[in-house]
Amino acid sequence: MTNRPVFAIVAVIVSVSSLAGCGGSSAAPDGAATGTGGKKDGGATDVAGTTGGTAGAGGTTGSGGGAGGAASFPDIGKPCAADADCAGGLTCITAASKTIFETEAPAHGYCSKMCAGDADCGNAGLCVGVSSQTATTQVAYCFQSCTFGDMAAKCHQRTDVGCLTLDKTTIPTTDVCYPICSQDSDCPVGRKCDIATSLCADTAAAGDPLGTHCVSNPEAGTSTCAGACLPVGNGGTTVVASFCTMLCVVGSLNSCNWVPAGTALTSGGAHGVCAFSSTDAQVGDIGFCAQECDTAASCSDQADPGLSCDTSEPTIGHGLCTWG
Repeated sequence: MTNRPVFAIVAVIVSVSSLAGCGGSSAAPDGAATGTGGKKDGGATDVAGTTGGTAGAGGTTGSGGGAGGAASFPDIGKPCAADADCAGGLTCITAASKTIFETEAPAHGYCSKMCAGDADCGNAGLCVGVSSQTATTQVAYCFQSCTFGDMAAKCHQRTDVGCLTLDKTTIPTTDVCYPICSQDSDCPVGRKCDIATSLCADTAAAGDPLGTHCVSNPEAGTSTCAGACLPVGNGGTTVVASFCTMLCVVGSLNSCNWVPAGTALTSGGAHGVCAFSSTDAQVGDIGFCAQECDTAASCSDQADPGLSCDTSEPTIGHGLCTWG
């Protein structure tokens, strides 16, 4: 492999089931929901369209590679505020920068380096294109590699970085540690969390918030959501509901703009918990958010049948909107 695009979210049917990763649990609901991207011939996977159908696909062409044996860059993927926070010749993609899509950046920073191919990232990372399709110069950076579904600790155990599958067609699959934000407070003052990409931006994508009933066009990669439109169903086959969601890290309660018991759900935007993921997901992998609730009446999606507020998981502090 050379380099590839960050990802294009493809949300397939997930089952309504028990919570995934709440309070440190690694249990995942039945069904599947995953991020995936296509590897280009001779070049990059792109930082592609992403969760809300946001346009943009780019990538760095070329095979690249460093001379000699594979270097070790153990700091790839660590949080940072400046280059000095990153060892081994790496630099900091700061949360205030406009490195990804020429407009956005990872929450809390990400130690990395520019690359032309995987060999430039040593044995700790993969080379991923981060440019928009219209960029004059295509750029790629090293992202920490990981194994989706592995029970071992991953991604420096950051709660704002999750293991995301870029390409499911490779053996093993192509997985990287992808940085995410879930609320504006994850980003520097003056920037917002763009849940279409889960990155910090000056302006977030427009669309409906977490929990809203949604309609999507998978072929066009569009929906009514600011993030992704996630279909859920019994047994992972029959859709019983579709609601707006965003990315989260399985096992992290701080994802999804979560608030604990005693904090009202009526202020600070929509609140949720990381409750949906693929069947093989473990703590530290990327999942999808479900809206928190106190009663069924507090769920935004009142259009889908069989609505209830599941309060069976005490670690959340509130209930979880569910259907069917």
